[in-house]
Amino acid sequence: MLKVWRRHLKTCPHRKGSYLRCKCPLWTMGTLDGKFIRQSLDTSSLEKAAIAIQELELGKREKVFLEEACKRHIAQGEANGLSHDTLNKHRLIHREMKDYFGKVEVRAITPNDVAKFRETWKVSNVTARKKIERLRSFFRFCMDREWIKKNPAKTLKLPKELSIERKPFEPAELEKIEWAIPLYSAKGIYGEGNRDRLKAFVAVLRWTGLRVRDVVQLKRSQVVGDRIILRTHKNRQPVQVVMHEEVKAGLESMKGSGEYFFWSGEGNAKSCVGDYQRSLRKLSELSGVHIHAHRFRHTFASQLLMKGVPVSEVAAILGNSPRIVEKHYSQWIQARQDALDVAVKATWA
Repeated sequence: MLKVWRRHLKTCPHRKGSYLRCKCPLWTMGTLDGKFIRQSLDTSSLEKAAIAIQELELGKREKVFLEEACKRHIAQGEANGLSHDTLNKHRLIHREMKDYFGKVEVRAITPNDVAKFRETWKVSNVTARKKIERLRSFFRFCMDREWIKKNPAKTLKLPKELSIERKPFEPAELEKIEWAIPLYSAKGIYGEGNRDRLKAFVAVLRWTGLRVRDVVQLKRSQVVGDRIILRTHKNRQPVQVVMHEEVKAGLESMKGSGEYFFWSGEGNAKSCVGDYQRSLRKLSELSGVHIHAHRFRHTFASQLLMKGVPVSEVAAILGNSPRIVEKHYSQWIQARQDALDVAVKATWA
């Protein structure tokens, strides 16, 4: 059996006490497989020393450093067909880990090390939750490869998720937005066409419930007759929605020979999404209405639910699962509201 002992240096001030605070190197000594062993563990941390002894007792394992593990993790993501944006998010957390931990073996990273790494983040709760999920995913990948025995990120507590009220547009707000579009600036490469493009963009958001990324990447080939038929970028779910007259008129005004209505097809689509989000912010200033692209989706879904359309049908139109629709739009489900009204009236008797 192997035991740990600390080999105090001559200059060590803790030679006669404060054993736990001492930074002198740790050694192991004992019998392993009938052989006497005495060797340095190359660490002053008791946690890392315990891991090193455990590995000596279980046998020699493959040494995998953090940089190599990150490369393998990205390679697996590419092989599994993860989107470019998702892979970039994993690359970001990888870079942050490598900057913080340096050149270190994956198995040497302890839960305490990961907790200290988490404490360096200066981000919102929502972003922190996503980063912790990616950390857990990375170390779970390392566990599957048997490079580590436990997931050191599993002990991280997820920060409190603040519920954000998703309020649909009021009819008066939609009128203000429509009124403000002709006031939009005519500067830029499209000149007067800026207003037509923005009007068409808002119409598609308003009457289809598509996410902003799907509208930006809407192809001419995806307009079939009076319908828009596509697979969503986020979850690859099939969506088919009939076009409102405003959508038809808007898309017909988008003349051109390109493959897409709102994007040139060159560069990164995410950059184009950012351009349209900035345009919506300018439109928000002109109209005096808080405009966020996802509010149009929420307005579309809530109007369907208030008309009594079943949750399963709304989910199919949006390309979501019924559970997600209930989670985000439950306050607008007519059947649910009717049941609540009956419950309230029952207390009157």
